[in-house]
Amino acid sequence: MKYFKQSDWKYSKILFMLLVVLLLQSCSAFLTAVEIEPTNDHVSPSPAGPVTVEPEVVKITPVVVDDYITNPGIGWQDGPEPYGILGFPETVSYSYRRKISWSVLNPQEGVYDWSALDAQLAEIKESGRQFSFRVYTMVGEDYDGHMIPQWVLAKGASLFPDGEPMYSNCTYQKEWGGFVNELAKVYDGNPDIAFIDISGYGNFNEWSWQDQQTEWDEVWEDSYGKGDYSSSGFTTLDGQARRRLVDMFIGGSYQGHQCRNADGSLSQLDYAYTGFQQTQLLMPYAGIVQSSQYVFSRRPDVGFRYDCLGYDGEHVFEKIDDVLLDVWKTAPVVFELCRPDDVEVDDAKWLLEMSHGSIVHNNNWGYDLPDLEDMMKYAGYRYFLKEAELSVGDRVLDLKMIWQNLGLAPSYPKMGQDFQLNFHLLDSSGESVYSTPIRVDISSWMPSDSLPEGRDGYQVSQSIVISDEVERGEYLAAVEILDRRTNKPIMLAMDGRDEHGFYVLSSLKIK
Repeated sequence: MKYFKQSDWKYSKILFMLLVVLLLQSCSAFLTAVEIEPTNDHVSPSPAGPVTVEPEVVKITPVVVDDYITNPGIGWQDGPEPYGILGFPETVSYSYRRKISWSVLNPQEGVYDWSALDAQLAEIKESGRQFSFRVYTMVGEDYDGHMIPQWVLAKGASLFPDGEPMYSNCTYQKEWGGFVNELAKVYDGNPDIAFIDISGYGNFNEWSWQDQQTEWDEVWEDSYGKGDYSSSGFTTLDGQARRRLVDMFIGGSYQGHQCRNADGSLSQLDYAYTGFQQTQLLMPYAGIVQSSQYVFSRRPDVGFRYDCLGYDGEHVFEKIDDVLLDVWKTAPVVFELCRPDDVEVDDAKWLLEMSHGSIVHNNNWGYDLPDLEDMMKYAGYRYFLKEAELSVGDRVLDLKMIWQNLGLAPSYPKMGQDFQLNFHLLDSSGESVYSTPIRVDISSWMPSDSLPEGRDGYQVSQSIVISDEVERGEYLAAVEILDRRTNKPIMLAMDGRDEHGFYVLSSLKIK
């Protein structure tokens, strides 16, 4: 037997140790290459740092309410107390015409007595409504006739044998213009006034035409009088008179204006008026197309008024469709129902829809027309939240909404319809514990049927950081459209309204 030397054993031991090291390295490499699936019975602690909360997504589809709703500046106006023939509370009241005529408010030269007008305004304001009015210079031959102050007649204003004012008279124009100027100084910009009618011409100052003095400028005579309605289009004395009477209200100037003196001679003069710039104006229409066209060409923010809704609406629309097709986009359209025996509800509804009307005045005639309720349902604006999506995570709420205007018209800030969309978190008692405004211009929401094809509403989105003052827990998400003039929420065409005027969308957990 061969014996190993001690040195040989030493080398063998070293070789064995090297083999063990190589084997261990091979096992380590193998284990590193293998992906080990985690088990559910053991989770290693996360590294130190914030915990991410997965967003909770809530989708809401409100239900449409198809009832008549009462809102500021729209709907049914005036009628026998307390709520007129349909039982609808009005939001805009109209003046008692005989109490605020020119002769009452301006009894002497340089003297202005606003008490009768102020008394009506105060009464309406106290009831929570807005006021609207027309100051009359003429209320019709079969009623009280002209309303010109005696001192103006003494200075040279002229009347026709039937008592109608001669509107082309220089004295009438000068003194009426002075009165309108003072009226604007006192009432322009009053937030409690929804609108003022442009007055000073025709029976009831509705701008009706009269055979004895209305003159038709030749430029208007083609295609229902449509044509050049610029300032230069008025060549007759009557046409120039109507232009000046309008300019008193809307503001304007002209050089070389002609008018008639009491002795029949003509005068030529220049004029300039500031007019009303803040309060909403309406231009009445009763057959003289040119005057309405002139107003709209000069001031698209002036609304349209027609006082015989329900009679021959198609003919009216045909004559003045160039105004009616556009004026509602920038200013309100207002109607008064025609005499009960002349009203055809289908005709009235058609013209109201075609012109995108906001208000219908009933004139206290006591109609018995049950279909009026259906006709009035969509007058003015009518806002509806079609759908909403709320996503909450890490105290940030992402809000996405699609709003629709199911009414006939937009809202008009110049009438006082200054609206703000707000989001709220409500506690278990329904009180708002957190609110934030949503950045959107509600007055730009046009009626759904006027939107481009393929567009069904207005998308509104906003990320809201929930304040740390709001404790974690369950809340109710709600929205409101606030009327900033009254600081009260308006009614929406949807379900979910609570006693505070909030529209509850869903429950929501703030983590």
